[in-house]
Order: sequence, then C-alpha cells, then structure tokens
Amino acid sequence: MLYNLFQTKEGLGPLFLRLGLAICIFPHGAQKALGWFEGSGFYAAMDYFTETLGAPYVLGVLVISFEFIGTICFVFGFLTRFWALGLAIILTVAGFTHRDYGFFMNWFGDKGGEGFEYHILAVSAALSLLFRGAGSFSFDKKLGEWSV
Repeated sequence: MLYNLFQTKEGLGPLFLRLGLAICIFPHGAQKALGWFEGSGFYAAMDYFTETLGAPYVLGVLVISFEFIGTICFVFGFLTRFWALGLAIILTVAGFTHRDYGFFMNWFGDKGGEGFEYHILAVSAALSLLFRGAGSFSFDKKLGEWSV
C-alpha cells in the first residue's frame, strides 16, 4: 500500500506541476494561516469558513492545511498524491463558488469576483499529480524505492 502512495514515474513534468501549483496556491494558504500576502490570518479565515460559509471547523482547518502545508510538501515532492487529492477537492469546491462570475478572470473589475478558469487549470494540475505522482527529484521517488 505504501508503494502505491509513493511510487512515481520519472520525468520533469510532475516537478514543474508541483512547483507551479506550490507557487500559485501557497500565497493563498499563507494568507489564511499566517496573514502573509495581505491576508487576514487564521482566526479571520476560520471565522469566514464557519460563520459566513457555515462549514464545520475541521473543514476550515483542512483547507488551510492543504493550501499551506500541502504546497510546501509539493516543493519537496512529499506525499504528493495525498496533497494533490486534497487540493483537487478544495479547488473544485472553490470553482463552484465562482460560477456566478463567469468563466474568465475579471479583467475590468466589473463582475464582483473572478471567474472559474483558474480553478479548472489548478484542478487539472492536481489531478495530473494524483495519477502520475511526484516525478523526478522528489522524496516520494526515494520513499517508493525503499518501500518495494
């Protein structure tokens, strides 16, 4: 079972997917977890999840964990499939919350929010990592070799 979690195929494609997702998603997690990048921090984020969205506390913690800790793990290729599955689920849900704003980015600031094109791209990258694995230059690759 551990082999299936860590096994991966050689290649630089997954490395670039991991780094790209980490670069794009980490600031969102850091906003929620630490208040970096003009974010509101953990307590405000949790208040938004629980009070405004009505989500259970544990789901808010999971979202922050996957966006913050998960993207750091992506950089190193550690438990890539696990973090990729979580991000795919989170970003799918987030995409549905943006459907009222249309498909495209809000280039002119006249729609009240952003479209869901970004979410489709990010979910696609996460699903690629889920099915292919972390690729070359990853802890998962080393762990997969050891778990045989």
